[in-house]
Amino acid sequence: MKKIFALTAMSSALLLAACGGGDINLSPTNINNSVDNSTNNGGNGGSNPCASYVEAGQTYQGQVVGADCFYPASFVSSTNPITAATVKFQTIAGVHEFADSLFIGEDVDAQAAAAGTRIPQEGEGTKLIIDAGVTMVFKRPESYIRIARGSQIFAEGTSGSPITFTADEDIDGVATEDDRGLWGGLQINGNGKTNKCHDGTPTGSGTGTVSDFVATANNVHNCNQEAEGQPATYGGNNNAENSGVLKYVVVKHAGFEVIDGNELNAVTLNGVGSGTTISHVQVYTTKDDGFEMFGGAVNLDHIVVVNAGDDSIDYSEGYNGKIQYAVVVHTSGANRCIEGDNTGEGRGDAITPTTNLIISNMTCVTSSIKSNAGVNSTSKGDSEGPLFREGVYFQMYNSIVTSNAAGMASQECLELDDTEGPQTIDAAQAGISKAKSNVIACSEATKVSTSTNVGFDLVNWLAGGGINAATPANDNEKNFIITGADLPAQSLIVGGVGTRGYKTAATITNGAGTPVFDQAADLTDVSAIDAYFTAPTYLGGANAGDDWLAGWTVGLTAPLNP
Repeated sequence: MKKIFALTAMSSALLLAACGGGDINLSPTNINNSVDNSTNNGGNGGSNPCASYVEAGQTYQGQVVGADCFYPASFVSSTNPITAATVKFQTIAGVHEFADSLFIGEDVDAQAAAAGTRIPQEGEGTKLIIDAGVTMVFKRPESYIRIARGSQIFAEGTSGSPITFTADEDIDGVATEDDRGLWGGLQINGNGKTNKCHDGTPTGSGTGTVSDFVATANNVHNCNQEAEGQPATYGGNNNAENSGVLKYVVVKHAGFEVIDGNELNAVTLNGVGSGTTISHVQVYTTKDDGFEMFGGAVNLDHIVVVNAGDDSIDYSEGYNGKIQYAVVVHTSGANRCIEGDNTGEGRGDAITPTTNLIISNMTCVTSSIKSNAGVNSTSKGDSEGPLFREGVYFQMYNSIVTSNAAGMASQECLELDDTEGPQTIDAAQAGISKAKSNVIACSEATKVSTSTNVGFDLVNWLAGGGINAATPANDNEKNFIITGADLPAQSLIVGGVGTRGYKTAATITNGAGTPVFDQAADLTDVSAIDAYFTAPTYLGGANAGDDWLAGWTVGLTAPLNP
């Protein structure tokens, strides 16, 4: 017997309404669906609204079960990917539920590529199309959505009809914020660059002068890296490649851990290029990271992470993208708002191409909760702000890092670490890494961990440098640190202490009530730095005049429960 949830018209309406906040709370019906009709020609006089595709002259279609569509492993699974030209999941009264994973496109690994199989490039693989308002439900913890290189996903919701990826416990109404990792998440594999592939230079990851990014006799490049999760391949030579569109998408209760060090994140972007659109996407309650980028140059705007079990935004392997308007709210069990690495443990920090994120208008609200503490604890680490380490370069603008704990109590809210090599702080000293128009309001505002750049002063670096030889003068400006006795009694985030507030207050003041950051005059026009950005009108990710999270995000109106 298969467990299927048939939703009444009333419960379907509740499903859509629930996208405005909190988990879905529905009463499911168990239906005996022992007959497998996944292979048919549409039948039922054309009344079957479930997704279908044609391969080798045969049509495969999901099963209608009440108001839902059910897709057994014979329709798609981790060992049975869909490789047809297109598959579309349209809006229905109920949900689309999967017995196994939803794997899209053919994965061409290094062995197949060396034998002459063409590595699919953008648009050459399968196109997955998901209509606005669709809810995709996964029954097994190890199930996930995987988009192969060259394939694309087009999931375009709206603020009134977002697309939701979640687990069946959520639809069942029993999932809580402690339920991280109920299913795997979304993984997109692209043909962008990763520094795990050799770039042909002495600082590359290999030897010799032949770059893996150069076409070979058999293929368009020789960059083939294995992704986390089930065997799959990413990497290439096209940082502008297009893996599709995610708009108004909510990913809930994801992040299955295969083994320690091999974890599925809520949204994993492997070698995904800047031609891809990631806009208005939320991660809510995930076991591992919220958004993780391994190489590539995909840009993201208007992203939200609430109750991540590990890092909210994590990236490495030569990632060179841009992010504008990001809201991160820690409840408990979270680790860092940002964890930026160039490489990783066991790899030299100077490997090229170098990781360099440019981020503007982030709100990072930490909780001060330590590892293994709090209501929904995890062992991933303490709640902290951004950490830049292991050879990473960075630029951070117009952002606010603070705490929702009493007295803005916190762990470190901004940290630079070069204990494994000097490159991260070297880049700060050289003016490659930059920070302008940021406010850090925390009890532990900054931290430096270094074994080579002794004497580097992060506070002075943020203020323009020049205090000593290890902190030379730079063009950083309009960064304000509020800590200790200078912390104000009132929160700088609307909603205040002990809430999940995320909107920047109209006035940024210190403990004496004196304004310290003028949001009309102290912002940096990042549109002059890169055309991807728009000129901001406020500090942080959102404010009362631009509450772009309203109506489609979840988990922000609940009690904090740290």
